[in-house]
Amino acid sequence: MTWKRVDNSCLMKNELPVGQKLNIRSHETLRQRRTLLFTFCLALMLRLIWILILDPEPRLVGGDGPFYLYVGDQVARGLGLTYGNDPVAVVGPVYPAYLAFLQIVFGFENVVIVARLGQALMGAFLSLLVFDLGRRCIRSEVGIAAAVLLAVDLRFIVESGSVSTESLLTILLMLSIWLYVVAIERDNTRMWIVVGVSTGIATLTRGIVQILPLIFLLHLFLLRKELRIWRSWVCLVSGFAIVVTPWILRNWMVFGSPTIVQGGAAHFWMGSQGDGRSFRKQEMLDKIYDLRIGNGGADRYSYINDAINIIGLDPIGFLRLRTARLSEAYLQPFGTVAVGEVFGNESIKDMVSSNFEGSLMDTIRSPAFFPKLWIYIIHYGSIASSAIYMVLQRREYLQWSVLAIVILCFSGAYTILTIIPRYIFPIMPLFLIMAAYVVMDVGYRSRKLLWPMFNRYSSDVTSSTKVPRL
Repeated sequence: MTWKRVDNSCLMKNELPVGQKLNIRSHETLRQRRTLLFTFCLALMLRLIWILILDPEPRLVGGDGPFYLYVGDQVARGLGLTYGNDPVAVVGPVYPAYLAFLQIVFGFENVVIVARLGQALMGAFLSLLVFDLGRRCIRSEVGIAAAVLLAVDLRFIVESGSVSTESLLTILLMLSIWLYVVAIERDNTRMWIVVGVSTGIATLTRGIVQILPLIFLLHLFLLRKELRIWRSWVCLVSGFAIVVTPWILRNWMVFGSPTIVQGGAAHFWMGSQGDGRSFRKQEMLDKIYDLRIGNGGADRYSYINDAINIIGLDPIGFLRLRTARLSEAYLQPFGTVAVGEVFGNESIKDMVSSNFEGSLMDTIRSPAFFPKLWIYIIHYGSIASSAIYMVLQRREYLQWSVLAIVILCFSGAYTILTIIPRYIFPIMPLFLIMAAYVVMDVGYRSRKLLWPMFNRYSSDVTSSTKVPRL
């Protein structure tokens, strides 16, 4: 069996003709529902095993975890989004509000475990979102394969146990993209406003998502024959503004800067310096002393002017530097560090590259070897398979264009700032959706090739054991 070419005259059409009702009692639908229920339960079970058994006490020294817990505690105690006595705008309010709500309901001593359990539930629901996004963009079988891949992907299992924005941001980002796809199908005002509201909430989780309305506008121009572009986009932006405007006004009144989030200019500046990576706190303070241009928030420095001056001296070198950092972020899968903290911090790459006798067997015996190998296979396999899918299905680009445009724009935005594997983690489900097509295609082709051989082998065995006629 091979894939049939899909009619793209109307993008992302549902699998049923207009007006035809879905027969919920059909065998195919019931089997699909059972598969999705199993996938949901599997995703939840694997995440609970990680949180409750393998990593019951996460390491919260350093990183963003303690910062978010502190800010969430401030919100829960009615002190607002503050750190110490200073208001905060380098992060959005959504994840601190999530932690604050859990603290109010379950108490400060339980906030970490309850937050992690909540993120495990988010991960299970994310598998269902990925299924329906794959179903609507490509087809049902691909959606199911993508959901299963995400359920068993150790990167997502591990991240559910971290006290950071990634789990919440990922599901909100995928929800916004899914709602956008649904809005294309229904094309009504209410649905476009809902897309904007969802995108606004995701933006207040991490500021980079503010580029998503522009990404959707770019994609809408690809569908100009199918939709009323500007009406749809204005409704989307209206919903987006409803959510983000109060936060922008707050930042304007507090910091004198009408922005969604502060820190973007600083990351642009850091990306132009030295090796193009983020600075540690003290290193940052030492370097920005001469850039201060006034009192106030994190963006009261001449970051952009200084970065432009640096780039102007060697623009080709800047492009090489940012390309190297982008490649580095994609070559290092997210989640290996957390796996190392649980199973052992041995570097698999260092052990493989070492020359001492027996290093290969020592590497394989390492408790972290197979979990990390699992991560590497899915990470590299999904990226490579996505590229293969886009090449093979280039004529049906309307099917997958929204997925590819989101990937390219988010990767590009982080490339000119600073980029690490954690930043691009929320777009990884989009790779899994496209990779699922290749997985299913290979599976069908393999079955088509091997089934006749199996039948021939079965016939030979049966004929040799038949009782001869008298």
